[in-house]
This record gives sequence, C-alpha cells and structure tokens, in this order.
Amino acid sequence: MEYSDHELVRGIKGGDKSALELLVRRWYPRIYGYVFKLTGHEQDAYDLTQDVFIAMMQSIGSYTPWRKFDSWLFTIAHNKCMDYFRFRQKIVQVEDTVFDRPDPAASFEDMAAVSMSVKAALEKLPAAQREAVILHYFHQFTAKEIAQMTNTPLPTVKSRLRAARNTLSDKLREDFE
Repeated sequence: MEYSDHELVRGIKGGDKSALELLVRRWYPRIYGYVFKLTGHEQDAYDLTQDVFIAMMQSIGSYTPWRKFDSWLFTIAHNKCMDYFRFRQKIVQVEDTVFDRPDPAASFEDMAAVSMSVKAALEKLPAAQREAVILHYFHQFTAKEIAQMTNTPLPTVKSRLRAARNTLSDKLREDFE
C-alpha cells in the first residue's frame, strides 16, 4: 500500500519509525539531487542532505498538513544550502545535468555535447538564477512555490527565471550555431 506524505508525517508524529524510513527513502534522491546541483560537491551534498533530514525531524512537529510537503522539505533544503554558502563563501558549480527523457535517436556524443553545454551555461548564471532554474525546470516547482521556499518576492523569482532563460538561450544558441 502506498502512503501519502501526509499519512507518513502523521505516523512519524505518532512515533512510527517505519514511516520515517519510508519518507526518507521517498525524498532522499530528489533532495540529494537538488543539493548536489547547487553545491557541485558530492561529499558536501551527502552531508547537507543528511542535515536536511535531521532538520526535518527536528521540525516535523511544526509541519501543517495544508502545506505541500515537498515545498516544506525543499524549503528546509534551500535554507541548509544557503547556510552552507554563507559558511563557505564560495561560488557554486553544477556538476551534473540530468535529462529526464533523452532523445533516443541522438547519439551518445550528441547528448554529451548538449549536457556539457547546458552545464557550462548553468555555471555562468548567478547563484540565485541557477537555483531558480534548478527548482523550476529540474524539480518542477512553480514560481510561487519557489518564492515561498526561498523567502523571495514572486516578481523577483519570475525576473530571475526570465533573465536565466534569456542568458541560457543566448549561450546555448552560440554553442550550437
């Protein structure tokens, strides 16, 4: 039987350790992927992902069921990443770009070239724009959800997405002309 996130949270609040295990197993890959794309460092991504789930457990009592669980969890991940960047004070790099549905007719070399071009273009974006792109295009969050997660005004998020699309479009057009 497949349990909803809300049912699992209710179980965790009731002390059900198996509910916690199921919830972590369900969300670990997406949170790790998000953190890794922002930090660009495998070990830091593992550590931060652990921190996200520890913070989730510490604040699970404050989670309310009318809020989307994924937005709440990604808000925790965002805050942990921002703490990391403040602590490290360094520029982030995206190490991997994953395509959900590669063109089956494309050769491996073509896909690799596109992947490298996208990676290079993403790395040139300012950190705030890169994060907006990753949350929107890789994790399918709406601009409104991103604004709530990052505590950023909605017009600012929309502006970041628009600027990032323009920059990426220009950069990728140069690469493939």
